[in-house]
Amino acid sequence: MTEIYKLYRNDADTTSIEAAEKINVTKMEDIVYHVIDEFGTSGCIQDQVLEKLPHYSYSTVTARFKALEEKNMIVRCPTKAKGRSGRNQRIMMSKRFYDLDEDLTEEEKQQGILGV
Repeated sequence: MTEIYKLYRNDADTTSIEAAEKINVTKMEDIVYHVIDEFGTSGCIQDQVLEKLPHYSYSTVTARFKALEEKNMIVRCPTKAKGRSGRNQRIMMSKRFYDLDEDLTEEEKQQGILGV
């Protein structure tokens, strides 16, 4: 489970801290993880996850990405796709579908970079 202090800024006021303490982080991480996992090997961008979870606030959903990445459950791939704003967003993928080998050049694969 994500520690509560990671859910709010150091300079947060008491209402933000109280709100963070009331969130069932484990449940939200599970919900967000399963949405990302549903995209399989194609992965998804933040906008796609938000689209699937319209009844949750932006920050409730997007705050889970970092926690899931730290827990090694998802990967933020180096590849990007355009979001609704026209700006690029990194593609995220469930760790079980991500193959780091795909992101390496042939030279890096031969050199055994990152233990591959």
